[in-house]
Amino acid sequence: MKKIGYVLLTSGAIACSLLAAGGCSSGTDASDSTSTDQVQDALNQLAPFPCLISKLACVHAIRQCVDTSCSEQEQALRSSQPFSQQSFTAIRNLQQCAIESCSNACTGGAGGAGGASGGAGGTVSTGGAAPDGGVSTGGVVSTGGATSTGGADAGPGTTGGTTSAGGTTSTGGTTACGGTAGATSTGGATAAGGTTATGGATATGGTTATGGATATGGTTATGGTTAAGGTTATGGTTATGGATATGGTTSGGVDLTGTWVSQVTAPGTISAPVVGTTNANINIVLRLAVTQSSAGALSGTLQICRLNPVTTPNASALVVTFSPAVLATLQTSISVPSFTATVGQPVPIPATTILTGINASGMEVDSDMDGNPGVTIPSNIGGLIMIDAYTGLTINTSLMATLTDPSTITGTASFTSTGTVFGSSNPSLLPSGSIDVTPSSTAIPFTATKLAGDVPCSTVLTQFP
Repeated sequence: MKKIGYVLLTSGAIACSLLAAGGCSSGTDASDSTSTDQVQDALNQLAPFPCLISKLACVHAIRQCVDTSCSEQEQALRSSQPFSQQSFTAIRNLQQCAIESCSNACTGGAGGAGGASGGAGGTVSTGGAAPDGGVSTGGVVSTGGATSTGGADAGPGTTGGTTSAGGTTSTGGTTACGGTAGATSTGGATAAGGTTATGGATATGGTTATGGATATGGTTATGGTTAAGGTTATGGTTATGGATATGGTTSGGVDLTGTWVSQVTAPGTISAPVVGTTNANINIVLRLAVTQSSAGALSGTLQICRLNPVTTPNASALVVTFSPAVLATLQTSISVPSFTATVGQPVPIPATTILTGINASGMEVDSDMDGNPGVTIPSNIGGLIMIDAYTGLTINTSLMATLTDPSTITGTASFTSTGTVFGSSNPSLLPSGSIDVTPSSTAIPFTATKLAGDVPCSTVLTQFP
């Protein structure tokens, strides 16, 4: 029985591995080497094909098959402008044709039906590019996870193309874990008590004639003077508390210290190299941790816990992943002079700019400290090509806010995100470029809720699965 090997075309060289005993080294004779062209660049992205013949014969057989069976797709690629949307579409069409028509060119078969459509599996970011996911136990599936359950091949050894069950990991990690709900509105809940109170709020008010003379309150005059005794049990026991900032009705104002969290979702567009401009749904989760100085001034940290643009109508056109190391850099400090926070009144939140991977002069900065310029953003293009983009990001935010109650702020948000690509893991495909994420509205409604203490992003994200 013949031993089955796998041949991968990479820039004119050959790499193969035998599933049985033995193996082979990379390289080929100089006489078989040809200069790299656009067709070869596109084929270089594919996972290994199975081979039952010699490696050189297999390379020639695959290319001959592609030249014969995919000539229209080759012509479309050669006539397209490099790095344009037309070029990207032509690359994808040529690769699909090669999978469907030539995957068994070295086994004597006719080429299994590729399952590149793959439904949800097509969105497998890193799974699509992994060779071990792509080959499985013999399914010739160039993009691996992209075949989902459809990768059964007519060629040998194809008992399962059901790769990439774990494909939809792209942004799952960012929905991290566990949080506590919030601000104890005991003060707010006793607001009615606090507000009734010209009497109740003044502890000594209970002892005043008007306090004592109030209805049944008067009958509990001695009770009113005892903190635990009034008919406003919780109100009475919080006599001093009712007069505190949590009640929001005292001259000291509402206490804003804690962590304010919000989710902002809006339609918009995303522009990036290779894919061009496409519609997207943009999802952002924010946290604003606020502290107060002894002089009354407020300071805090504004941090983006989630930044997730999803392209529409094709969610796999471009899938970007912001790692925890990059998300940790998406923050900036704010400061607000002392003011009295009052329910129903505006809350002054200054406009902010977050820089990561880039400085104010536009120069690259290795903010995630991985040794690459800018910050590294893994990106999956069309479910076919996996690439790391080395990027600098500038994110501008502006919030118009009103204190609705002691633990809720509502208003509108405006934000934009621009980026500079300093390079990539595949410089021939993505040497440089610009990125732009723009919501369709400059006044996006938002609601922020206060949590007690300094709550980290990992807990905040449990509020917004």
